Amino acid sequence: MFHGYWWLISRRFSPLDAVFLPANGAVVDAPHPQPPSPLPAAMDPRQAAAAAEILDARYAVPMHYEAEQPDKIAGYVEVSDPENEFRTHAGPRAHVLAVGEWLDLAT
Repeated sequence: MFHGYWWLISRRFSPLDAVFLPANGAVVDAPHPQPPSPLPAAMDPRQAAAAAEILDARYAVPMHYEAEQPDKIAGYVEVSDPENEFRTHAGPRAHVLAVGEWLDLAT
């Protein structure tokens, strides 16, 4: 998921007001896609923060993680604390939204 196109996107469109980036680093071993891949299906928090920096985003919002999701499928493993790890790596551009919360770009 972490690829060289971030620089191309940045050259064409930055600075960006906001980016929403997958940040859970999930490795999935579900019953239907076998054999499973040992590689993450999404960026981890550090990669997402790096992408936000490359994209020169004013706000970086992590997504695709649910700390309190009780019904995750067996074999779906994400990093242990994606929200705090993302905040650590993304610094002041990190903007973590509660479920249903809107991002106000006017502020």
